[in-house]
Amino acid sequence: MSFGSNLQFLRDRAGMTQEELAEQLQVSRQSVSKWESDSSFPEMEKLLVLCKLFHTDLDTLLRGDVQEHMRSDTIGYDRFMNWFSNWVALGVGLIILSVAAGLGCRGWLGAPEIAVPAVLLSGVAVAVAILIVAGMRYDRFEKEHPTIPDFYTREQRERYLGRFPFLIALPVAAIIIGMLWLVLLGDWAEQQGERAELGLVAAFLLIIAGAVTVLVWASLRKGKYEIEVWNKQHNPSPEAEARQKKAGWVCGAIMIVATVIYMIVGFGTMAASGEYGDSWGWRWGWIVYPIGGVLCALASHLIEKEEE
Repeated sequence: MSFGSNLQFLRDRAGMTQEELAEQLQVSRQSVSKWESDSSFPEMEKLLVLCKLFHTDLDTLLRGDVQEHMRSDTIGYDRFMNWFSNWVALGVGLIILSVAAGLGCRGWLGAPEIAVPAVLLSGVAVAVAILIVAGMRYDRFEKEHPTIPDFYTREQRERYLGRFPFLIALPVAAIIIGMLWLVLLGDWAEQQGERAELGLVAAFLLIIAGAVTVLVWASLRKGKYEIEVWNKQHNPSPEAEARQKKAGWVCGAIMIVATVIYMIVGFGTMAASGEYGDSWGWRWGWIVYPIGGVLCALASHLIEKEEE
């Protein structure tokens, strides 16, 4: 395909008229019309703006077949996101599963009490390692590919969206059923003794681990189809980038203030009470951090609304 054909395809695909594209490029509608008919050619600055606007590369725009390029996953995005969703879901589920396994060793097998933290910490260590590797690979992938061509068809999206409600509803139902049986068998387990109680909680956590794993996996698989969101996050407009930077400064300031308050409360209560080993300020002062997190989210939302 020629440059003009590629440009017309991208413009039509974005739902833009020639006038709208001309306005974004600060040129006349006649210039866009001439480009699409291959009777003239834009300057390099405009070409780069077109690449950023339509999330494509210069070589494909000028000499390639954009339509064919959009249909194929040339960078392995789908394969990578499938790998990422599998391992992140496994890592998250393994953390809960580790707690269930630790309690189960004591409740079901009668292992000594030391086995509970040993099994728990071993499982958590493996889960954290998995999440670190997955996070580092994701960070590298997103830096190498700030923009992704939208190669998914409508049928592919619709097929997954048809399954998605079941992937959410079934784990939620499993959690509710598990909580119901935990309540119903709670008195019986208490009468049977500590091992029965631990075994019951371990069985409940097994259900939670499976349900959470499916929920995380389903959400990440749904997110991979939102390529437009990926492109906006990793290749934002100058206005969006300025908003992100402003929100980052505000959130950083909030967390610094939270840390200062925590230190003042902690050391202040130590000095006031004379209890240098275990003052209430250190035990309860951490509450400023979740409050700070909520304030950060609120500030980011207000900054976004203010700009709009």
